[in-house]
Amino acid sequence: MTRPFAADRAAATIATVRRTLVTGSGTLAPETAVQACDLAEAIGAAVDFDHVETAQVAGPTIARVGAVTADPEELRDRADLVVFWFCDPAVDAAGFLQAFVTPATETGRPRHTIAVGAVEVATSAAADRHLQVAETDAVDLARLVHAARVGLAIRLPPALVAAREALAAALESAGCVAFVTHHRDPIGLEPWSLVGLVRAISHRTPAFEVPLVVTGAPAAVSTWRYGAAGGIARADRAGAAFRPAECDARRLITRGEVDCVVAVGDLPAAIEDAIATRGDAVAVIRIDDDPNASLDTLLTAVRAATSTGART
Repeated sequence: MTRPFAADRAAATIATVRRTLVTGSGTLAPETAVQACDLAEAIGAAVDFDHVETAQVAGPTIARVGAVTADPEELRDRADLVVFWFCDPAVDAAGFLQAFVTPATETGRPRHTIAVGAVEVATSAAADRHLQVAETDAVDLARLVHAARVGLAIRLPPALVAAREALAAALESAGCVAFVTHHRDPIGLEPWSLVGLVRAISHRTPAFEVPLVVTGAPAAVSTWRYGAAGGIARADRAGAAFRPAECDARRLITRGEVDCVVAVGDLPAAIEDAIATRGDAVAVIRIDDDPNASLDTLLTAVRAATSTGART
């Protein structure tokens, strides 16, 4: 059931449940994320702020090792070739195209864009191009272009020959390359394959990846305190365990491993759906209005309950 926020009632609920999850969106302010983690530590709760890496089986281990990334401003100022890699900036990051792709480069070189994937990305550039490639072929295409870049001969799936040749030719003539990404691979192989390609390009030509969805304050706070962006089984700065694709918020709720959710701010649709599926089997404490003050009040109430023995 959803419990309207009242500190004493919320603290009493937390004191009686088996396991609590503290969660929220990736847009929480840093101070709010810190207070949410303070609460999680006080009650031994699981912590997850719905960051993409916490839902990947390998987490960031293979997805980001050796990644060459940059801020969007680097793309705006330097990249004369922008590759939209299986993403849709118009949907994933409103205003991104107008702010970082439409403006001219500082070098004066004309900007060319290539959209790889199902979505054709329209910009103001006259040289826009779309390579229609299935998302299931993302890993293979990255590996094929990588092989061509470093001079390796590997067998080409016929369906990817044209895309490989077009992309390889564009890379050869580029002065600076930006890959714009929004990885959705639940395992992490697709971002890993692109990391290898970008690194190979950067050996000869300036190249980097610009993620459309960057790590927000909650993930940064969680990483600083626990060593990972989320997927924390128990909030403990002295020994929190990162369990990607096991302790992310949606899975914990869906599997019935938590019976209380402290929701700080708006929750992503997938987490709301998981909560709705559980129905009255999970208590939801929602902290929406003035979350900093509410979290502080709840933490005080929880500590009072703990000191009087209300929590076991």
